[in-house]
Amino acid sequence: MQFEQLGPYRIGKQLGRGGMGTVYAAVNVQLNTPAAVKVLAPQLAMQSGFRERFEAEIESLKKLHHPNIVQLFGYGQQDDVLFYAMELVEGVSLEDELTRGRRFEWREVSNLCIKLCRALKLAHDHGIVHRDIKPANLILTQDEDVKLTDFGIARLFGNTGLTSEGGVLGTAEYMAPEQADGRRVTHHCDLYSLGGVMYALLAGRPPFRSDSLLEMLQLQRYATPEPVRRFAPETPVEFEQIIAQLLAKDPQQRFPNALILARRLEAMQRGLSIRKDPDAPGEGAPPPKLPRRGSYKATLDGGDSSGQLGSTRGAATGAAAGGATSNFDLTGSTGGESVAPLSSATVPAPPSTRFTTVEEDAVRESELRSSQREPLISLATMLLVVGLAAIAGVVWFSLQPESADSMYRRIDAAASSNDDHKLVDAKDDIARFLSLYSNDPRAEEMRGYQSRITTMQLEGTALVQARLLSRRHPRSALGREYLEAIKLAEISPDRAAVRLQAIVDLYGDGNRQAPGIRDFVEAARQQIPAMKQRVTDLTSVRRSLIEDRLRQADKVSQSDPDQARRIRQAIVDLYHDEPWAAPLVARARATLAVQIPESNEQ
Repeated sequence: MQFEQLGPYRIGKQLGRGGMGTVYAAVNVQLNTPAAVKVLAPQLAMQSGFRERFEAEIESLKKLHHPNIVQLFGYGQQDDVLFYAMELVEGVSLEDELTRGRRFEWREVSNLCIKLCRALKLAHDHGIVHRDIKPANLILTQDEDVKLTDFGIARLFGNTGLTSEGGVLGTAEYMAPEQADGRRVTHHCDLYSLGGVMYALLAGRPPFRSDSLLEMLQLQRYATPEPVRRFAPETPVEFEQIIAQLLAKDPQQRFPNALILARRLEAMQRGLSIRKDPDAPGEGAPPPKLPRRGSYKATLDGGDSSGQLGSTRGAATGAAAGGATSNFDLTGSTGGESVAPLSSATVPAPPSTRFTTVEEDAVRESELRSSQREPLISLATMLLVVGLAAIAGVVWFSLQPESADSMYRRIDAAASSNDDHKLVDAKDDIARFLSLYSNDPRAEEMRGYQSRITTMQLEGTALVQARLLSRRHPRSALGREYLEAIKLAEISPDRAAVRLQAIVDLYGDGNRQAPGIRDFVEAARQQIPAMKQRVTDLTSVRRSLIEDRLRQADKVSQSDPDQARRIRQAIVDLYHDEPWAAPLVARARATLAVQIPESNEQ
C-alpha cells in the first residue's frame, strides 16, 4: 500500500519493513521537521482487541519523556490504517560499532550505561519493561550520546498470536534465564540484558555464543560466562563484579532496580578516580574512535527480521509464548549513502484522517479537568476525607490477613478447573499461603501445586523447542522419537528420561551423522539433566503424599480397618511398577499380608 501523506507527515523513503508493518522517513509539513512514521500492518488492526492494545500502549509510551529514549510524537488513523510518528535519530547502533571491531573502554561503557539506567528507571516506574535490550536497539548519536529504541514491542504485540521461531520474545544472546523459560517478565529481565550489553561492549562479544537457538537458551539458563577481564584485562575488578551480579541466574540476586545500579556505577567511577595515578599519561581519556562507515536513521522500533543468532545486523528475534515482536531493518543508509531530502510542500490530508499529537493529548486532558463542575465539597476537603478513609482501610486490611481457608478455596478452585493457565495465575497465592501458613496440613498440597507449575513451564518450553526442531528437519528419522519422548514427560518424566538417554546411546557416537540426526541427539543430551531433575522433584512430592496416606491408614487401622485396607491396596495398585516407590509399596503390602488372614478367618 502506497502513502503520500499520513496526518501531517509527508511520507518519503522506506526505512524498514517487517511482519508488523513498515517504517518510513517523513517530514511534518506543518513544522518542516523530520520524523519516522511507523505504519502497522493491516492484518493487525483486524485482530480482536488490537486497537485497544494500540491505544493503551500509546498511552504508556507518551509518558516516556527522557533524553535517552527515542521520543514519540503522535499517533493516528487514516481509513483502516493505524500509524504513529516518532523521533528520527542520526547515528549508528552499538551492534554496528561492535561488528566493525570497535572495543569500548570501560569508562565509556560505564557512562553510557548510567544514562540507560536512568532511562530504564523511568520506564519501569511506569510499568513498562523493554524485554529486548541489546546493542542493536541502542543508538550512538553523532555527539556520542545514547538512545534506547524499540519500546512498544513488549505489550503492543504481546498477544497478537503471531509468533516466530523460538517461542520467546527478545534476542537470545541477551535474554534473561527466566525470560527464556517463559516465566513472568519483570524489570529484572532488563537489568540482565543490560549486563549482557556491558559485557559485549567490553569483550567485543556477547556473554554466550552458539549457532543453535536451543543451545543458546540452555546456556542462558545454566551456564556461567567467562569473566569479562579475560577479554578486556583493563576492566576494573569492581566493574567485572557489577556485570557478574547483573548476569546472575536468580533475578533476586541482581540489583533491586536500575537507579541503584546507576548509583553503583557512579560510586565505582568516583572510587577509581580517587585511586588512579594523577601522573599517568592519558588517564581517563577514551581510546580513539574508529572512523564510521555510514550511519542510519534510528526510530522507536529498531532491528532486523533475520531471526538468526550471531547476526551482524540489529535483530529482534522471536516472540513470547502467545506473543510476537516487531522486526524492522532501520539501517536507512550504509556505506555513506544518505536519505534523500523530502519535499515540505503541504499536501491536504484525506478527510478520513485522524492524528493526535502528544501535546494535544496533554492539553485535552488539562481542559477536561478544568471544565468539570466545582463540587459542593471542596477538592481539598474531599481529598482529605478520601485520604483518611484510605489510610484507615489500609491499616484495617493489614491487620486482617486473609484466612487460610479463604486462600485455599481460591487456589483449589484454580487447581480443579482443568485449566493450567488458571493454576499458573494462582502461583503468587500459593507462595503467599506457604509463607503465612507453612504449618497448615494443606501446605504439602500447595508445594505439590508449585512443583506442578514448574513442571508445566519446563514442559512448555521443551515442547516448543521439539516442534521447532521437527519443522526444521521434517524428514529426520529421529524427529518423531524425540517429540514423543518430550510429550511423554508430562505423564512420566522418568520414562521420558530413559527414552532420551536411549536416543543419545544409540545415535550419539560420532560426528558423521547428518544434521537431522545430530541436532536431535544434541537436544536430547541437553534435556536429560533437566528431565532427571524433574523426576527427582516429582518423586519427592509423590513420596511425601504416599507417606502421608500410609500414616492415615495406620491412624484408622483400629477404628476403620476397611478404609485402612483400601488405602494400602490403592498404593500397591498405583505404584507397584515404580522403582522409586518400592519401599512404600513393600510397607503397604506387608500390612495387607497381615490383614488378609484375619479377614479370611472372619
